[in-house]
Amino acid sequence: MMRSQKKQKKELAEATRRSLRLVAEGRNEEAYDFLEQAVQRFPEDPAIRLQYATTLLAIRPNEAVSEVIKAIDLDPNEPMRLTGAAGILFKMGDVETARLYATRAKELAPPDFSFMPYLINLDAHFAALEGKDDQAEEGFRDAVEQEPDGEIFAVDLAQFLAKRGRQPEALEIIDTTLPLTKRKEPLERLRSELLGQSDAQT
Repeated sequence: MMRSQKKQKKELAEATRRSLRLVAEGRNEEAYDFLEQAVQRFPEDPAIRLQYATTLLAIRPNEAVSEVIKAIDLDPNEPMRLTGAAGILFKMGDVETARLYATRAKELAPPDFSFMPYLINLDAHFAALEGKDDQAEEGFRDAVEQEPDGEIFAVDLAQFLAKRGRQPEALEIIDTTLPLTKRKEPLERLRSELLGQSDAQT
């Protein structure tokens, strides 16, 4: 019995590593095929189920939301997973559940929680939805300051500023972050969009 449990734990660890590698390398179809089988083999593992949910986002978004909720129901006390789930659900429009998970993540997070910039960024989004622009801007800027090479946070701040007619400030954020980040494409795309809007207005 012990040998069987050890073997299963080893297989689960290998499946988790492989799925993370496939997603990180952008091999999304391969990741989906692999995780679809993995989640059937390890239905009670929340990490595998959450990774599976991320691969479902582009193809079956409604199922992705239900898979995220299942993952958290399996283990509602892991702050990193709660943060990832909150981000996914916010993108899918389930703001209230996203807020619930983000709040829970903050309650459980250790002082040196590496995902804190993501929670700060999410709080900024929540504030923006409520029309609390000053609070939202402070949060977006705080996330960028804590992780200056994080293109996700720079994009969110730049978009926030641009939507409020502050294109020069938005472009400044983009130009400051571009040399620091490895993933330049989202920032370069937004920069082109903003410059195109400026040209259209002149």
